[in-house]
Amino acid sequence: MSDPRESKPAGGLEKSTKPKRKLTRRILLVDPSPALKPALQQCEAEHGSVQVVYASTLAKARNLVKSKDAGKIDIAVLNHFAKAGELELAKELTSADVATRIVLLTDQPDFTYAQQAMQLGSLDLIIRPDTQDTDQDWLVSTTQRVTDALNRQWTERMRSSRIRKLKRLCKKLDAARNEVSEQVDVLCNDLVTAYQELAVQMQSLSHTSGYIDAIGEELDLEAVLRKTLEYIIKQAGPCNAAVFLPSSADEFALGGYVNYDCTKESADMLLEHLADVLAPRIAENAEDMLHVTANDELDALLGDDWNYLADCHLVALPAVQDGEALAVLTLFRDNDQPFSQQAIDALHFIGSEMGELLGRIIRVHHRAVPGFDEVIDPVDPSDGFLPPSEWHLGADADDDDEPENEEDDGLAY
Repeated sequence: MSDPRESKPAGGLEKSTKPKRKLTRRILLVDPSPALKPALQQCEAEHGSVQVVYASTLAKARNLVKSKDAGKIDIAVLNHFAKAGELELAKELTSADVATRIVLLTDQPDFTYAQQAMQLGSLDLIIRPDTQDTDQDWLVSTTQRVTDALNRQWTERMRSSRIRKLKRLCKKLDAARNEVSEQVDVLCNDLVTAYQELAVQMQSLSHTSGYIDAIGEELDLEAVLRKTLEYIIKQAGPCNAAVFLPSSADEFALGGYVNYDCTKESADMLLEHLADVLAPRIAENAEDMLHVTANDELDALLGDDWNYLADCHLVALPAVQDGEALAVLTLFRDNDQPFSQQAIDALHFIGSEMGELLGRIIRVHHRAVPGFDEVIDPVDPSDGFLPPSEWHLGADADDDDEPENEEDDGLAY
């Protein structure tokens, strides 16, 4: 019983009965005698109908193939001519279409000939009797062997077609894999970059918040310098540390100092030299941190008095606000105790925050100057500029007062 779903498909539409295109399988027979042609026309291939194209000579066969009159050749049945020219024709046919297969007819079997035929893609070598034109058994047997060859050729052609499709799919998959791999690489690089940027931001936030917590809401200059030096020593470890403040447009004076391993006499001379030589140079390049680890670099940087810092590591950086260096931080100690990268990173963030803090102190204390409302913010040093020694004074303070120096366990301001 037929399935009713086949006669009445969904939607009330009749099932398509469009016939499939019928394939034509072509056999090229090249033989002086056409006796085999009627027999080959009786071949019943599994896929499509059979058409036999006949040529009595190799030359006629070549002309048929070149003119495309023979069509696509599936099997070429070639007679063994005296000069063995059929092997050359077989090579030409398989070169033109790799799917074409060869069946050879010969009345003189020879191993070398059979070997050459197999190398050219021959599927069968049929020995023909002297009475081949009238031998019905031979004609039937040959027809069956050509049919078998035709079916094997179809199997090989389908296998080759599937292999070609698989290769194309593999190439597409490989291209897609490479594209995905590239996208993954880009994504990984983006993630690494984002992680690095986030790590830097977290580190910056950690150092910034730590420094802000250490300073608090302090607006007194001396207290800010003291707490800044204490925080620097906490981050960098025991070292000689100094803060130089601008005393005029191009000169600097010592604002605070921590003595770690220098004698008082050498410290006084060294600090004066650093204020005169190093601080202006660092302030001039207001965005750069200087890290010196070799004596020749110290010589080039400090000149004749570099030997005060011989065999030392030196770190110097500006505290910048709006592109102007409001202070210069300087740290140095023996090269047996080099500054770690973590300490250098911390100093970089401290310098940035200290510049903002000093800028705020300047704005707050300049409000005590008559006519401050007319001064453009940020303040021009040549117009109503107060030197750092007066930043802590209020509106009613005496201009002749000088801040006192304090010394406590090597910490001086």
